Parts: sequence; structure tokens; C-alpha cells
Amino acid sequence: MSSIAPVRTRITSMLGCRYPLILPGMSWISTPPLVAAVSNAGGVGILATGPLSAQETRDSIRRIRELAPGRPFGVGATLLMPGSKENAEVALEEQVPLINVSLGKADWISDAAHAYGGKVLSTVTTARHAKSALDAGADALMATGYEAAAHGGDVGSMVLIPALASRFPRVPIVAAGGFADGRSV
Repeated sequence: MSSIAPVRTRITSMLGCRYPLILPGMSWISTPPLVAAVSNAGGVGILATGPLSAQETRDSIRRIRELAPGRPFGVGATLLMPGSKENAEVALEEQVPLINVSLGKADWISDAAHAYGGKVLSTVTTARHAKSALDAGADALMATGYEAAAHGGDVGSMVLIPALASRFPRVPIVAAGGFADGRSV
């Protein structure tokens, strides 16, 4: 663990991490060793489940718990992808602390995660998506601007994030896209 003092934000308080740094679930990159490394360093790693079967997701969750015992971590659920429902069900069965949902209606995930004390982080690209995510039970939003591998629609992070923060002032927001160093964070 780093000797750098913890940074307190609504996200660190909600997720129980030392720093407001989150590794998103990037396919073939956000694997158990990297997820665990981020969580062990004081952030929160999110496992990419897009390329995984349900059994591979279960095995990966258990591997993360071996590599980062007691540390917060998450699992991604891109609901438009084939197999995402089954992977999300596995994450819920394994009571993963954080489920990062995107591209779909996730009220059933929110209900199940909240039942065991889990949190739901919903990736959004517009205020309309943010409102729908919050209505479906999201605890926080990950605002994804254009810079986030160009999945973020047409709006850049530096416009999207303040707009969402103004529109939803009580909701923790994670900024995604275009942040490459401490200065930009």
C-alpha cells in the first residue's frame, strides 16, 4: 500500500478505496492480475467480462479475491453484449462489491446488488442516459466522454462531466476518457 495519504471523495467513501482511481473493464486488458493490482494499490479495478463465459467470469472473480483479499473491485456488465446477462448473474451470485453496467436496463442488477450491499456504477454518455440509470437504481455514474475510445458519443469529457455534475449534484460521478496523468485528473 502506498504511503501517499488517502484522498476522500464521495466515490472513495462509497467504494471503500483509498484513491478515486478506477480501472474500467476493458476487454482483454482488465484481467484478474491488473484488476487486483489496481485494487491493491488503493483504487478499484473492474474486470472486463465481455470476452468471458459465465464460468470464466466466476473463475476470474475468485482469482481477483485471491490476489486482492478484502479489497474493493468490480465487474463490468455491458448489457448489449452476448453473454452479459449470464456474466452479471455470476457477479451477483458471487456478491461482487461493484457492478459497472452499461448499454441496457439494469434495474434487476441494482435490486440484486443492493440486496447484499453491493453498489452499481452506470456508464453513461448523456444526461438522458444518466437519468435512466439513476431511475434504475445506479448508485453512481461513470461519465464517458468522446475521448474514452470514442464510445462516448459526440461530447467531450470536459463538457459532459460538469454538465452531469450540475444536473445531478448529489450523485457521485466518475470521469472517464481523456485523463492520462495526475494533472488532468
